[in-house]
Amino acid sequence: MSLPIIPPRRLIEGIIVDGNGQRFINEDTYMGRVGQAALYQHQAACFLVIDEAGYEPNWMGLEAAWVCESVEELEAEMGLPAGSLEVTLALYNRHAQLGADPVFHKRPERVRPLVPPLGAFDLRRDSAPYAPFTLGGLETTVAGEVVDLSGVPIPGLFAAGRTTSGICSFGYASGLSLGDSTLFGRFAGATAARSATVI
Repeated sequence: MSLPIIPPRRLIEGIIVDGNGQRFINEDTYMGRVGQAALYQHQAACFLVIDEAGYEPNWMGLEAAWVCESVEELEAEMGLPAGSLEVTLALYNRHAQLGADPVFHKRPERVRPLVPPLGAFDLRRDSAPYAPFTLGGLETTVAGEVVDLSGVPIPGLFAAGRTTSGICSFGYASGLSLGDSTLFGRFAGATAARSATVI
């Protein structure tokens, strides 16, 4: 599950907060991680808070749902608990003045204080374009043999890559499928070549 906020990259200079106004991830991480964390750990209740210097509609035309002159006003408009975003932003800005993010370790070149006016993108499930993709599938042995529900290999049935419940079965990382498919595809092919029956 990806939450494709970027491009433009400057949007990750903002902070992503949950429904309690708290940051929960470094904003410059892989967007697949952001989407997965938002959906599975925060019920897809999250927002991207950005200031005027970093604001730009994203590549799909998603724009700020709220724009306010103060953090208190923005917090109220978003329906966050009183004082939550104010405290989160104050902590972030205190360290950002030094180009640091000691809590989530965002890259220093993406860290700077956020100053009003502020805007927020609504990244909740019904408002933002989460991009789902399937991961996992058939359970196999290391040799690529597909196993039945009791864990016994099914004669002549082999699988590798994204059709299996392998390395990326929970949480995708770009490019990892290539190595997974290549390595376990070779194992499955070698096993199939030695097999008397192939379905």
